[in-house]
Amino acid sequence: MRIALFGGTFDPPHRGHVALARLARERLSLDRILVAPVAVQPLKHETPPAGFDDRVAMTRLAFAGEPGVEISLLDAPRADGRSNYTIDTLTALRQQLNSADALFCILGADSFLTIGNWHRPADVLIACDFIVGARPGFDLSNIKVALPKSISAKPFVSDIPGVQLFKLARDGYASTLYLLTDLAEHVSATEIRAVLQGQAAAGRVLNPQVAKYIREHHLYVHL
Repeated sequence: MRIALFGGTFDPPHRGHVALARLARERLSLDRILVAPVAVQPLKHETPPAGFDDRVAMTRLAFAGEPGVEISLLDAPRADGRSNYTIDTLTALRQQLNSADALFCILGADSFLTIGNWHRPADVLIACDFIVGARPGFDLSNIKVALPKSISAKPFVSDIPGVQLFKLARDGYASTLYLLTDLAEHVSATEIRAVLQGQAAAGRVLNPQVAKYIREHHLYVHL
């Protein structure tokens, strides 16, 4: 099977997240996408405005009916209170899979450009293949800028429409990066803030059921 982990704070989950998962599934013929809200994001030191349980509930609503998508608790709060590190999540997931399964990690361009600051970034980048969705305002014309120095990146010819391919390598280990160049639905942080602050209609940004959940549970009222 072809299985992808799609992690993030999902605070809140929006239409851009869903569009990225959908395009990744279609272009890479994914069988399963595990959407995993993260309890403690190591690079975001402030507490998320919405709690973990609320973010899981909203994520279920946002991705309801999406073929092949499952909501995962792989990145639920840890018993020891430590941050959730992607390398640990990927390692745990790999142990649950069959040896023949192909494992991918889905990221937006904004997240990918911070990967050099992640915990053990070089190990993360060769732990599985990566699917990265391009976004306006985030320059991926030279992906090497985002990579740790120990990781090499070599472009190669893609036979998949709308996908650029790069071979990532380190010390004899390799992975593939699939850059989705034509992600159609873009949602900016400014648009999300405007919706959450009641300054814009939610329809273009949020699933109506997610917007309803936010209202009923009085989330983000102090933003």
